[in-house]
Amino acid sequence: MCKKKFRDSVSVFLNNLSIKNKIFLFCAVILLISLSVFAFLTINISNRAIVDKAIKNAGRELALIDRSLLNLINNSENYVRILSIDSRLQNQLQRINNNQLDSLDNLELEKTLSSVSSNVAEPITHIAAASIISTEGHIFDVGYVDNSSIRQYFNSDVISAIRQKKTPSWLGLTRIRFKYAGEEDVFPIAKPIIDLDTGHYLGTAVLYLKEKDLASMYLDNIINQNDKFYIVDDKNMIISTQNKDELYQVFDQKKYLGNHKLEEISDVYSIINNIDGIQTLVTAINFEKLNWKIISITPLDEITYENRGITKLILIFGIICLLFAFAASYLLSYKISKPIMKLVKIMGKIKSGNLELRANFTAKDEIGLLGEGFNSLMDRINQLLNQIYTEQKQKRESEFKLLQSQIKPHFLYNTIETIISFIKLDMKDQAMITAKSLADFYRISLSKGNDIISIKEEIRLIENYLSIQKFRYVEYLDYTVDIDDSIYQLQIPKLTLQPLVENSIYHGLKQKSDKGLLTVKGYYENNTVKIEVTDNGVGMNEELIVRVLERANTHNSDFGLYSVNSRLKLLYGAQYGISIESKVDEYTKVTVTLPAIAVKE
Repeated sequence: MCKKKFRDSVSVFLNNLSIKNKIFLFCAVILLISLSVFAFLTINISNRAIVDKAIKNAGRELALIDRSLLNLINNSENYVRILSIDSRLQNQLQRINNNQLDSLDNLELEKTLSSVSSNVAEPITHIAAASIISTEGHIFDVGYVDNSSIRQYFNSDVISAIRQKKTPSWLGLTRIRFKYAGEEDVFPIAKPIIDLDTGHYLGTAVLYLKEKDLASMYLDNIINQNDKFYIVDDKNMIISTQNKDELYQVFDQKKYLGNHKLEEISDVYSIINNIDGIQTLVTAINFEKLNWKIISITPLDEITYENRGITKLILIFGIICLLFAFAASYLLSYKISKPIMKLVKIMGKIKSGNLELRANFTAKDEIGLLGEGFNSLMDRINQLLNQIYTEQKQKRESEFKLLQSQIKPHFLYNTIETIISFIKLDMKDQAMITAKSLADFYRISLSKGNDIISIKEEIRLIENYLSIQKFRYVEYLDYTVDIDDSIYQLQIPKLTLQPLVENSIYHGLKQKSDKGLLTVKGYYENNTVKIEVTDNGVGMNEELIVRVLERANTHNSDFGLYSVNSRLKLLYGAQYGISIESKVDEYTKVTVTLPAIAVKE
């Protein structure tokens, strides 16, 4: 279903394109696909070759670090062996264990320790310091290590394990405090001291290798700033890395190795993994000596950096070729479609309302014939439009004149009957007022044959009309007229308000059971004239309002409102005319909107 919908959308899109764009789009798509495939294959093949090379280099690099680390480990173990078999140190330890030392002997012991340890400590080697632990648990050093910071690491169980092993023991990464240099992360290397003559246990020799000295082996190999190295022990704890904040933390195998486990690595292992949204090469090697793992992490962006120049060159030449191809395609499509586009442009302007434009083609080909046919068609359309406009205008004028002709006799008959009734009832004053109002009404209605009069005259006409109707329907009609003086001299089509007032009386107020109020209000607003005819009669529902304005179902009562609305729109434009606001059983307000045009003298 979705595929069919997509195909239909593409089909509609292509059908809506111009000929020029179709030709250009076809050529552009073919060229774009061809060059894109070429560039994609070239860049990927070169990147793949570089990544393969980087994987091999990473393996070789870790192998070199492995050998360097092995040399450092072996040398450190040799140093602790040398220290443990030193005869001077053994003689002093024998005396310590036999409690044969006095105050002078303590000074000699410190001198001996200093002399012996200086051969295996900085600056001659990478060993930071040395400590000697007697069989009684007393710790002696050469003045570098704060003994209180290491005592917790060498309890009886640890000493017993070192003594039983007899070979050098690595106790793991430990933070200790130096007397003059603050705290340091070190690797303690311990070995039992065995009397060369008797084979008795004399104590334990401990050397301290700084983590930063061990880390210098791989830090010297870092080329890119985002490269990372980790050394992880057999418990998956990080014991060496650039970022010292990560020490003593568990290595995140899931993040860096996916579903693989460190303990499963026996040789060089490489994987490309997505780490924090970045494709990264992770390489690991097993350091068999201590069952450690050495891990390097390098983002592929840095590995393929040297290939970016080639990629950029390929893209630049590809874009240049593509631009030339696009230009050629465009010129070809433009040449073919230029006459058609010219005709389309003319049709667009005609669609906007300029019906006088015509195509002007000098060519005698198919496009020229199409232009001639188009011009002939537009001439005929213009003739028909003018004919329709004239007919519609005449029809509206005839309808309005018909309305006027219906209003005058009907109103005249009713008013004369009212005057006769007043005379019969001996109400001469009312008869005279009604007769005068009737005369004024018809005098203004005639208005020397002018269809456009001033608002002042139209209001006088309405006041005369309402004065007569008030006498006839005194029991249910009352009215007020409130017109701003500023609009009196503006124009209005004659008898615009009379049908609205009549409609309010007959279809609004007469239907009420009690007396109602009709209000005529006129004012100036935003360069237009607003005249409102409001009654508090029975009101109208939405369906009736629509019917009246659209003349969907013509009744005599609807015809007056519809005719006034149509006439105003015909004279002044679609934005003018009447609008109706009503609520059933409450009110009806008919608003006339006119342009603010002064009456011609």
